[in-house]
Amino acid sequence: MGKTHCNHFETKNSQATDMKIGYNNKLISSVLSTTFLELTFDSMLLWRMYVDHLTTKYSTACYVIRSIKPLISHKTLLLIYHSLFHTVRSYGIIFWGNSCHSIQIFQIQKRVIRIIMGCGTRDSCRIL
Repeated sequence: MGKTHCNHFETKNSQATDMKIGYNNKLISSVLSTTFLELTFDSMLLWRMYVDHLTTKYSTACYVIRSIKPLISHKTLLLIYHSLFHTVRSYGIIFWGNSCHSIQIFQIQKRVIRIIMGCGTRDSCRIL
């Protein structure tokens, strides 16, 4: 399978069409999702696959922060938070941030903020 793919974007109500596109006498494969600059685009732009990818990545980072919290200072924890969460979450948020699946990312982010600040699981994160 080559690097070139065709991703036909469609809406919920549109009918599936079979597209055969050729380039330099080679057939370009049609795919349901593709990754471009670390963003995973699916054919309906639902962002479910990308959010799932970020969720697993953030859950691992959440475990790491919880494990090393007793060993390092608060300032170092904030540096780790900004390097593991804030920068990655901000990348491409203009595309996937309005998705109905993005709430999962923000819930994990609130969980990490509560871990760093030493708050309970039901405390508000607005002031933190």
